[in-house]
Amino acid sequence: MTVRVGYPKSMVSGTMKSQPFKERVVLITGASSGIGRAAARAYAAAGANIVLAARRLERLEDAAREVESLGVRALSVRCDVTRSEDVERLMRETQAAFGGLDVLVNNAGQGLYGPLASISEEQLRQVFELNVFALWRVTRAALPLLRGRRGAQVVNVSSVLGHRGLPLLGGYCASKAAVNAMTESLRTELATEGIRVLLVSPGFTESEFREHRLNAEGWAQEAVPLKAMSSEEVAASMVRASVRGRRDTILTLPGRVMVLANRFVPGLFDRVAHRMANPVKKDA
Repeated sequence: MTVRVGYPKSMVSGTMKSQPFKERVVLITGASSGIGRAAARAYAAAGANIVLAARRLERLEDAAREVESLGVRALSVRCDVTRSEDVERLMRETQAAFGGLDVLVNNAGQGLYGPLASISEEQLRQVFELNVFALWRVTRAALPLLRGRRGAQVVNVSSVLGHRGLPLLGGYCASKAAVNAMTESLRTELATEGIRVLLVSPGFTESEFREHRLNAEGWAQEAVPLKAMSSEEVAASMVRASVRGRRDTILTLPGRVMVLANRFVPGLFDRVAHRMANPVKKDA
């Protein structure tokens, strides 16, 4: 079901030519590459001014130049979202530059691969720190900037793996399941303030994500035997969901099939999931 967010009907025409986010301010974490960088361009094409946050300043500034070439304003802020002081500075600079915030996109995240018995506690904590605690930290800090803005949104980037645990991905799946639960809670908590909370769950996506993923000692993963979406496709779907105020968006046909199969035939999907995981041990 589509829930509209208070934007005019012309904003959901299916085209970005009308610039539905004109003069709005969108903050994106993990904006230096992959889905985050593509989302910055997509929201900019829809007319938004963009705040780009990430740790790699050189790439971040490149992304900001791409955004500005689309005729909008861009602010790049080097920010480690696992550090409270960085997040607080990010919000101060956003407030100073734009006077507030209309859309927060919690995109920063990290993967984790390997059996639950083989991943280390340090790895699991590191992934939860970025995927869960940083999302909470950034959202909490952004709320004062979002309050009172017509059609304000929080867009949380999860994964189809947040809807179903897969072997060798249990740590990552658990972190994204936490994102899903937090999104549901936050959605109801902020409803009376007019702040919409949306969940976007990409499937397999072509990006640098796998290159930066943590791996349990001795474990690696071969190419996933499924067609991947491009970061640009994910970003376009995200902006459409944002314009329409769609609560939950599950991307890729395999992703939607997986969620439905797990709901209706979980035992059968357990067997399918084992094959999908495609385990390959480095030391084998």
